[in-house]
Amino acid sequence: MSKFLISFIIFISIIFMNTEGKTQTLKIKNVSVINEQGHVRISWEYNGTDDLEIFRDNITDANLSPLLIRNSTETSYIDSTAQAHLKPRLYKIQSTVNANLRSEVVSTYHLTFKYDSCLQQIQLNWKDLVVDVPLNDPLINDWIPSQFTVNINEGGILRTETVDGSQEECIINGILENKNYSIFLETQWEGQTETSYSNPIVKFTEMPQSPDYINSVSASVDGNNTNLKFEIASNSELNTYKLLKSDSYSGIYDTIETLITTDTEILTTDPNSEPYTKISYYKLVSVNECGNETTNSDIINNIVLEIETNEFENTLGWNGFKESSLIPVNYDIYRIVSNQNPELIGSFSNFNSFQDNIESLQSYSQFCYYVQANAEGSADSDYSQSNTACMYLTPKVYIPEAFTPNDDGTNDLFKPVFTFIPKKYELRVYNRWGNAIFETGDYSKPWDGREPNGNSAPTGAYIYYLRIKSPNDQIIEQRGSIMVIYP
Repeated sequence: MSKFLISFIIFISIIFMNTEGKTQTLKIKNVSVINEQGHVRISWEYNGTDDLEIFRDNITDANLSPLLIRNSTETSYIDSTAQAHLKPRLYKIQSTVNANLRSEVVSTYHLTFKYDSCLQQIQLNWKDLVVDVPLNDPLINDWIPSQFTVNINEGGILRTETVDGSQEECIINGILENKNYSIFLETQWEGQTETSYSNPIVKFTEMPQSPDYINSVSASVDGNNTNLKFEIASNSELNTYKLLKSDSYSGIYDTIETLITTDTEILTTDPNSEPYTKISYYKLVSVNECGNETTNSDIINNIVLEIETNEFENTLGWNGFKESSLIPVNYDIYRIVSNQNPELIGSFSNFNSFQDNIESLQSYSQFCYYVQANAEGSADSDYSQSNTACMYLTPKVYIPEAFTPNDDGTNDLFKPVFTFIPKKYELRVYNRWGNAIFETGDYSKPWDGREPNGNSAPTGAYIYYLRIKSPNDQIIEQRGSIMVIYP
C-alpha cells in the first residue's frame, strides 16, 4: 500500500474522530415540505460538537454562504424561505470547521398536477433537484426512492395509491365533481427508515352542479303515447338531460330523446311505446358539459291492463307501477259503460288484479276499464294511468212467440228484448197477405197489436222482420212469426 494512501486514510480517520476519540457521524433523517407555503423541515442526527452549516441547492460552490449556522445540539430546522411549493430544493449539512464532515445530499419533491374534468382524472407529476457533484466524490450519497405513496384527501375521505420508485407521474381516476381535493406525495427511500413529503396540492374540482336527485313522477298512457313526468332538484346547474328506455328493468337502456332545459319539471312523450301491449322502462339522466352522465333518476314504467272475460265476470290484471320501488302504490280502477262517464269501482294498495261482475249491466254491450296508480307521498294529480282496455258482451236478442193485446196490463205489447242498446233499429210486422201493418225505427216503441186503421189485429200468426246494429257495429237480422191471442 502506498504511503500516500495510508496517509489519506489516517487523515480521514483523524478528521472523523471527536475529542473523546469517537467517530463523528452526521446524517440527514428527513427533508419534507410541510405546508402549502413551501416551508421545508430538515431533521438530522449528529454526535459531534462542531457547529453545523445548512446549504441549499448549489451545494458544491465552495464560496457559497450557508443558509444558516446551527449549534451542535440542534437536530432540526424549518426553512421558511424555501418556497418548495414552486420548485424542488436540495439540502446538505456539514461541519463549520471540517468540510469533510458532511451529510448526504437530499432533495424535496415538487408535485404538480393537471385536472381534466371531462375525463374525471388528475394527472400528477413530480421531480427532484439533480445533485450537481463530481461522480467520484465518495462522500456524496444521493438518496434513491424505492416507492411513492400518493395520499388523496377527497372531501374528507382518505385514500392512497402506490407508485414504483422509478416513476415520476401518476393518474388518479374517478375524480368527483365539486369536491375539495388535497394531495401530497410520500416518498420511501432505499435504506432509510423515515419517509419524506412533497408539497401538498389543493384543488376544488369545480363543474356545473349536477342535480342532487331526479325523481320519476308519472308514466301515463294517452292513446298510443306514453306521457312522462320527472322532477329535477333545484340545485341543478345543468341544462342537458337524456331520456333512456329499455324493454326490461335490468336490460340495456337506449337514448330516445335529448332534452335541453333549465326547468325543474320535465314533461315529455314517448310516441313509440305500444302501451296497449308492451311494458317500457324509462329513466332520465343529467349530462354535464363534458357529455358525461351524472345523476340518474329512479326507473319508471307504464301500466298495461288486460281483461279476461267469463260470461258476466271480467277479470282485470295489470303489472306493477315502479316495479323496483319499495314505496306502497295505490291503484284506482275505473269502468266506463257504453261511453258513459268513468266510474270508480275499486281502490287497492299494492294489488294488481280485480274482478268485476256485470250481470246487472247486461243491457249494455261495451265495458272499458283503466287503472290509475299513485305512489305513496305523491300529489293526487301525479297519478300514472294505464291503457284503456275494452270488452264487449256477446249481443243477445230475445223475441217472444206470442202476446195478448187485450189491455189487461199483462203481455199486452210485442217488443224484442236486447242485452245492449242498438245503434240502429228496424222492426216490421206483416199480416198473412204480406201487408206491413206496423214498422218503427225506435227500439223503445213496441207494437200494441193494432192495425194502421186503429183496429185490433185479428187472432192469428203474423210475420216480423228485425234488423239491428249493435254497439260494436255487428248487424243482426231475424225473421219469424208472432201469435196474437185474445184469452
